Amino acid sequence: MKIEEKIIQFLTYKKRPNLAQLISGTEYELNETSTYGSRWFSRLTSVALYAPIQKYEILQKLSKEDKNEIIGAFHIVYPVRENDIEINHIEFFINASAPIPLSGVNMNRLQQIDFIYINEQISKCDSKISSGDFEGAITNARNLLESICRYILDNSGEKYNPKADLPELFKATSSFLNMHPTQHIEKSFKQILSGCFSIVQGFTSIRNDLSDAHGKSANNYYKPKERHAVFAVGSAQILSNFIYSSYEDNLKSKK
Repeated sequence: MKIEEKIIQFLTYKKRPNLAQLISGTEYELNETSTYGSRWFSRLTSVALYAPIQKYEILQKLSKEDKNEIIGAFHIVYPVRENDIEINHIEFFINASAPIPLSGVNMNRLQQIDFIYINEQISKCDSKISSGDFEGAITNARNLLESICRYILDNSGEKYNPKADLPELFKATSSFLNMHPTQHIEKSFKQILSGCFSIVQGFTSIRNDLSDAHGKSANNYYKPKERHAVFAVGSAQILSNFIYSSYEDNLKSKK
């Protein structure tokens, strides 16, 4: 059986989009035993989850806590009750029918980006803010923008300098997606798109001045405040969603 959308939605709601992304598109079967569970005549049942090899390798390394989160999501579809199955265990297997990536594929290249991935990265930024790591949150936010640009350029076959910085990557991506200010004549839209470039350029400046991505000078460095990190992460989230939405529209227009 294919994984139910409710299971994916529940994990996302529980702020575990990383797990939601991992099991999205997988298949599973239920293996019911004759052993009774915690309810009257409930039967302990395990889930056999079949995933593509690249996801399987990650799933195999999940902690017990993560596995329990997935089991809890299955309980939304299969609630624990009397005279019914009671899911208490999960195992992972390779889906033999799923395509296997060629060995020549560059494993450093990001294989998939979607809104779940974006939300996952923003959640990591939020966690860093909550723990007081404002520099780390800013760095993660900037890396998210860079990853999205590289992903779009890679998957679209667009050539770019592998050593390009964020402004250069965003310029190439925006031109490909018809998002560059020079590609539009409407004044208001040009201003919005110019604002996007200002945000990207600002991230480069923030990286140099505030984040932990570069060496720090005792004379010039000052520690970022929470408000800096919140603003940077919020800006990255809005811009990331805009870039990816534009990319999706671009794909649909070519079908």
